[in-house]
Amino acid sequence: MSDLYESYTELSNSCAGDQQQKLDELAKQQPELAQQVQALLSHSDYAFENLITKMHQGFFEQEDAEIRIGRIIDGKYQITQLLGQGGMSDVYKAKRIDGLIKHEVAIKYFALAQSCEVALAMIQKEAQILANLDHQFIASFIDIGHDDHHEPNIMMEYINGITLFEFLHSAPSEEATDQVNKTLNSAIKHAQEQGIEHGDLSKNNVLVDHNGNANIIDFDIASYTAAKR
Repeated sequence: MSDLYESYTELSNSCAGDQQQKLDELAKQQPELAQQVQALLSHSDYAFENLITKMHQGFFEQEDAEIRIGRIIDGKYQITQLLGQGGMSDVYKAKRIDGLIKHEVAIKYFALAQSCEVALAMIQKEAQILANLDHQFIASFIDIGHDDHHEPNIMMEYINGITLFEFLHSAPSEEATDQVNKTLNSAIKHAQEQGIEHGDLSKNNVLVDHNGNANIIDFDIASYTAAKR
């Protein structure tokens, strides 16, 4: 039985106070596992059987994610490449194909959802958060779309870069690191000023673009708090 399954089962059956205490303790010992459990707990109203199935499958199987390559979104964009897979989602690159303009976007699907209706609800939550943010170092929301298999998704600004994890393992200079820290802190501050806490900021949902700036690309378990001014 996986650590994720055991931890989720234990915490989901705990009262709110005990649950948070156990989650805090887990975060100190296994921060990545704690993030995955927190993501599942934030969607604990979804079908339990679906979550268990996902756990036993291994959250995202590469073959399943690649099935979406080639799909058409709203008759305008075609998925061309799988960019990455995270704790709850699959992200793709897509290009505009209607001939009006040349344009590339990022397309995000929620792989934990057991139905299109649940996926749409999760998408609407993140889309609204992104729509409330207007910052040069936060991926811009473009639209909510549906592909030719009727699966909903979020269309976002495509940022060409490497993950913060890859950046930190590339032996960056002090100057480059300072620029990443400065731009990342600027994006975080903007979100907080709008009353939004990211909730799952990691080295894999921050991209460093070709200008050396950090960009936050994922707000799937963000939450609203009191705005900080």
